[in-house]
Amino acid sequence: MNRFLATQLIRYCLLFGASSFFLTTGVASAQVAMSGTSKSTLDYNWSATPKDDLSQPGAKTINLPDCNAGVTGTEPEYWIYISGQGTAEAVEVTGGTCSGNGAAGTLQFTTAKSHPGGYSVGSASSGLQEALIAARFMPPEQGIRSQVGKVTVSPGEFNLYARVSIRSSSTTVDFSGSIVDCWMDDICIYAGDPTNSGKFLDITLISPRGRPMVAGGQHPFLEVNAQKTRVFNISTRVGVKGGSFSSYVQVDDDQAFLLDGADTSAGQTYGTDGVLCNATTCNPIIYAPGGGKTWAVGWLKNLNLSLGCAANGIDWESGNSLRVTDSVIQGYPQYAVRAGLAHGGYQGLTTENIYGEIGNCKNPAGNIGEAGIIAQGGTVVTHGGLGLPGAAPVYARTGKTEYRYYIVARSAKFGASNALYAGKALTDGSGPITITIPDIPGAASFDLLRVPYTAAMAPRLQTPNGTGDYAVVTGVFRNSACNEGICTFTDNQSPLSSYAVPAITYFPLLTYWPGNVVLGALKDIDSPYAAATLLTDGMPDNVVSVLGSLAPAVTAAHCNPSAEWTPIIAVCSSTAFWDAQPAIMLPVKRTNDGGTYVNQKGKTNYGTLGTGPGHIITLSDSNFEKTVATANNRPGNDANDSFIGYDQRNPLPKNVGISFGAPISLSNYIANVGDGTNWLERLTASQKAFRVPVTVNSQITSTLATGTPPLAVASTTPVPNLTLSNHPEVQSCGTTNNCSAHALTNGQIVFGTITLAGNSGAVTGFKPGFTNANSFQCTASDKTSASNAANAVASSANSITVNGKSGDVIAYVCVGN
Repeated sequence: MNRFLATQLIRYCLLFGASSFFLTTGVASAQVAMSGTSKSTLDYNWSATPKDDLSQPGAKTINLPDCNAGVTGTEPEYWIYISGQGTAEAVEVTGGTCSGNGAAGTLQFTTAKSHPGGYSVGSASSGLQEALIAARFMPPEQGIRSQVGKVTVSPGEFNLYARVSIRSSSTTVDFSGSIVDCWMDDICIYAGDPTNSGKFLDITLISPRGRPMVAGGQHPFLEVNAQKTRVFNISTRVGVKGGSFSSYVQVDDDQAFLLDGADTSAGQTYGTDGVLCNATTCNPIIYAPGGGKTWAVGWLKNLNLSLGCAANGIDWESGNSLRVTDSVIQGYPQYAVRAGLAHGGYQGLTTENIYGEIGNCKNPAGNIGEAGIIAQGGTVVTHGGLGLPGAAPVYARTGKTEYRYYIVARSAKFGASNALYAGKALTDGSGPITITIPDIPGAASFDLLRVPYTAAMAPRLQTPNGTGDYAVVTGVFRNSACNEGICTFTDNQSPLSSYAVPAITYFPLLTYWPGNVVLGALKDIDSPYAAATLLTDGMPDNVVSVLGSLAPAVTAAHCNPSAEWTPIIAVCSSTAFWDAQPAIMLPVKRTNDGGTYVNQKGKTNYGTLGTGPGHIITLSDSNFEKTVATANNRPGNDANDSFIGYDQRNPLPKNVGISFGAPISLSNYIANVGDGTNWLERLTASQKAFRVPVTVNSQITSTLATGTPPLAVASTTPVPNLTLSNHPEVQSCGTTNNCSAHALTNGQIVFGTITLAGNSGAVTGFKPGFTNANSFQCTASDKTSASNAANAVASSANSITVNGKSGDVIAYVCVGN
């Protein structure tokens, strides 16, 4: 049976009900169905020896007596291989009359090499590309894309000298048991169309395994630019020494891409994972470049990326959402996952149940540490534990004194950044220390800051904040400090200079920075809204954020103590450790609860306080920069904080004393929003003021020193029922011999002297006056001569008449109410 007839039979079966067939190629499937004979994809590894002249490079046409199935002059991205004479090369077919029907025809192409007579031409893919072409058919419905069904690649090892393009929808290619040796300085397998990601969809690849045969190669093993591509269990095998891909898989604009399974273990040798990783280029296993019109959406799961310090994990820069689940990423020299919105897109990164390790890896670029996750804008969501650690660099190991180093990047356009934690040194205090950091390309200059660290400071490690002796060097221009992605500074361990930590106005794009999670901006900008944030079950140590004190960067279900800290706001619901920072805000009860479950404990419940004094709730932080700069956001409190706290606990909870504090005043209001004016009670540093009556059911006892008045009553109106201890009381005995000792309400004593101009004189103007002329009594005595008589008589409530000898000084005393 010739190939043309076999191809027609395949189409017949597909159109009219052949239930299933397996394909070494489309032809072999038909042969299996009809005659029981099976053919390998190697049956499509055709070869011919044309007589056409290829001795000079250039545009050529060859004549074939038999255009085998899959050999066509009209197929885009179809390559053939010329060998046997001269330097072998793969050339792309650009035209010709061959149509894969077994008839004679031509192929057109352009050569770059000379091929003397006796050369051979044939498949550039050991028959794989021809098998994919031969199996294609077009359903009869209008507008339906061409499709293939399932192509099963024969077991064995195949040489590919040019890219293989999968250009049909609804196609499954099963590579199980096969290995493809990629000899081209090009993409090895391409799924989809390079210019139109919507042209083909629903392509599935099963167990593709590639061997890199080009030393220093910088093209992916598999590149995808179709829709709804499914790749299962991609891996590589050991290639030539130095052979490498740029990645196992590159995803361009597939907005429904699934990678289920990837394994690096079989491709590890010569210190590589099958991708290039050196001081200038360290490639990822999975790459989505983003930019232009390549905004992939990806779901990656069941990955076994054991990288052996020879590759990075995932670099997903397309920005259109990435989800990584149930995977291992370990042994990465620079980062496990990099993602974000730097190249556009709308969503960030989600991880779930990821296990990671750095191992003993060293960054090939230099002593700049490793990162677990680098986010360039967008939201990072992690569940099941973060699991992807980073590591800050250690700049010296000469002693036990520990320094922590921070970088403030300054933009000529936007201003100063947050103080980013860069690394640490263990020093004996002498000699220079070389500090290296990743370059921040958008910065114009850098300030290098330093703080000491001891174990006793944890978990209250404080980064530079406010003004203090922090500066190692400042104003270091980027163009003088940075080269090939690394910026270098020197700490001579001289006394630090005073430094005022600037306000944050610059949010840089961090293409790389060490840390467990690095939260940078989507570009260099002056807006905090462009910065990445983290939503996680548990906040990891050493989260680096460009937001600083401006907005929360992390929202976590619980926060553990942090040993390495960049100024950051972390909102935490709970903690499993007493020294970490918990905070929660919840409704107490539903509004219309029917009156049930009254007298419950509060939903925000501080079950343990520990020794005091301390703040329970800091209502207004008078030194917020210090709080943000302190690990876990729990520094010592300050005198000007506003707070609810406790100042006694000796030692049981029943002995707790609650305290309130504020720098200016404590005020109480009823039926008022707290307008600062209509308070009813206010405490300041100088007085306690009331604007409502005060009722006391017990005595007011003074603890002031003897001689200090404990109470001052200032009133222009009478004060009823005022009883004073150790002060005169005004009592009335009445008119009988038996004194009733009745204490007078509003009793008062008025006394003074008058010099009589005649035998009598009037004293007027008592304020306050007595009740009336009958409510008080007066006595008088002559101070000039004791033998002269004198008296005083009430004239009215406010005046008396004093009688005596003219010219004498008369003293009087009036008592009553």
